[in-house]
Amino acid sequence: MKKILLLFITVLTLSSSDTFDDEFADEFEEELTPKKEIFDPLNGYNRWMTDVNDFLFIEAIEPTARGYNYILPEGARKSVYNFFENISYPASLANNLLQLKMKHSMNETIRFLTNSTIGVLGLFDVADTWFEIKAHKEDFGQTLGFYGVGSGFPVVLPFFGQRNLRDLVGNYVDTFADPTYHASLRIKNDVVSFGTYTFIKAYKDFNEYSLNAGSYTEFTKDAIDLYPLILDAYEQSRDNLIKE
Repeated sequence: MKKILLLFITVLTLSSSDTFDDEFADEFEEELTPKKEIFDPLNGYNRWMTDVNDFLFIEAIEPTARGYNYILPEGARKSVYNFFENISYPASLANNLLQLKMKHSMNETIRFLTNSTIGVLGLFDVADTWFEIKAHKEDFGQTLGFYGVGSGFPVVLPFFGQRNLRDLVGNYVDTFADPTYHASLRIKNDVVSFGTYTFIKAYKDFNEYSLNAGSYTEFTKDAIDLYPLILDAYEQSRDNLIKE
């Protein structure tokens, strides 16, 4: 319907004027350009896991997030978020350097030192609120994309949701620069160690979502076909981060 409306408006514009606005033409062309086909050999599994995650979100995560928000004030949840963002510094610094983003690397270092001291071990983002030093987070998936590595085929993970092959490799590499991973390794039982690390990552993501609880339901409420909606949103988001 949107494309038909755009076509109708374009015909009216051309019939009433000898000139055609270049900016509008670009937008029109973008709207009518077919989306790039994504190689998706796991399509059946991905659709099934998307439905499973959707059920978990609506029936478990959303209600739990509301209860979590009721118990824990927003300021405390924000401090948890700040803490995890602060300890992601090693991976972020390494990937900024790999992408030759020297100014961003310096900013990340200043942020880490400031928030780790004045910000009480990173619980408060004083680098931003006091000194307006913005974060420039980078991960290895973005680094691969920066050097032209394609996204590869999509993969939907249980609970953690949409990913692609490039970002799965990136996540694996970034793990070795994650302090929570090395803390988990101190547990001598491999199964317990892996479970602990997975729990920490799940809690990090859950706490972050609690700061925008309800956003998933709002985003997906009118979806006719859920999987391509989430896949397209994920790929666009990652592409935008790589281009920054």
